[in-house]
Amino acid sequence: MKYIIAALILSLSLMCGNMTASAQYSDVYRKGADLYMNMTKLSEEQISGMLAGMQEYTIEDVHRYRKGFRTGKGLLIGFGSLTGAGLFTLGVSATGMLLEGAAFGIGTMLTVPFQALGGESPDISYESKFRGAAVAGLYAACAGVLGLAAGTAVLCANRNRLDKVADYCNGRTAGMNLAFGACENGFGLKLEF
Repeated sequence: MKYIIAALILSLSLMCGNMTASAQYSDVYRKGADLYMNMTKLSEEQISGMLAGMQEYTIEDVHRYRKGFRTGKGLLIGFGSLTGAGLFTLGVSATGMLLEGAAFGIGTMLTVPFQALGGESPDISYESKFRGAAVAGLYAACAGVLGLAAGTAVLCANRNRLDKVADYCNGRTAGMNLAFGACENGFGLKLEF
């Protein structure tokens, strides 16, 4: 009976030829600008191997997306610092203008009546010493906000592209060939991938 089953399997495998199977990478994910699988950073060779033979993405695309991601992150850090410095300068200048204006107003209230009693016409002119710093702080804050918007756009676009590469690697099937029967080195079950 065993021989009949073995002969049946052998004849079936010879008639069917090779059977194909497929495997999927299901644990590829993006962390920052790098791709990981099972909490291990993937090397360039591993990413190239996953993308080999596919037309959708190449390793050069991954390099470009990584560079764009890092550029966006740098823009966020740089222009975030500029925005913070501009807002700080604007706040200090506004506080200085407020204190300066209050001091000028109180001084004017105290000196104008005495000048009027003395027959002099009071000269009331006020020019803040903090105006230039306030304008510079306002310009820096506005430029920083515009740079943050640009950095956010660059970062988000390249992050989404890297996520799509990871999804592509997860959904892509790696071709494998399962053969039963006569092989190069004898007879048996052979798995190629």
